[in-house]
Amino acid sequence: MCRFGTSCLILDVFWLSSEKVMRKPIFAITGSPGTGKTTLSGQLPKTRFDFHTVEQIAAELGCIEDEDGDTVVTVNRLAEWQYMGDKIAIIEGHLSHHCHVDGIILLRCNPVELERRLLARDGYDKAKIQNNVEWEMISGIWSELLEDCPDLPIIEIDMTNTLHGADSVESFISQYEGEKTVQESIPLAIDWLESKKLSESI
Repeated sequence: MCRFGTSCLILDVFWLSSEKVMRKPIFAITGSPGTGKTTLSGQLPKTRFDFHTVEQIAAELGCIEDEDGDTVVTVNRLAEWQYMGDKIAIIEGHLSHHCHVDGIILLRCNPVELERRLLARDGYDKAKIQNNVEWEMISGIWSELLEDCPDLPIIEIDMTNTLHGADSVESFISQYEGEKTVQESIPLAIDWLESKKLSESI
């Protein structure tokens, strides 16, 4: 379960009854590598949002290490991170939904375009690119979300032909408690295995 305790929203502020402390909501920007998470985070106003990466959080918790050039995070430790800042928090990274968050911003990208983007990145060999492209193709992220946080509100954004999704994100955040949950959104999720989707999105 990804939600941080039981709380109610009052002007973007949560009241944690057990500790009598107010907390701003937290949102995860997640999705396969190359879908535009870092780019989208950079478009959101710093005056309203406080930005964190999974790597920063994992470093704070001491649950990140380098293994033969690969960054390895102990995922089940991410839920230990707590946020008490005075802005709405954004956690960016393909593991961000494993943190305690109040809503999910899921970015998707057509696998053909995703492969192009990853080929242009340093540190991505053929096998790594193939694994990420296949994961996106089969919508693997939805399986994780359904298992880990089925009751959280979610927005899914297709970033194939645009890297500008800030307006959609801010709209979602302003009314996220009324949005469909992960479980409710499954039937509406992007399915790249439909040939029509593949041809229309490129």
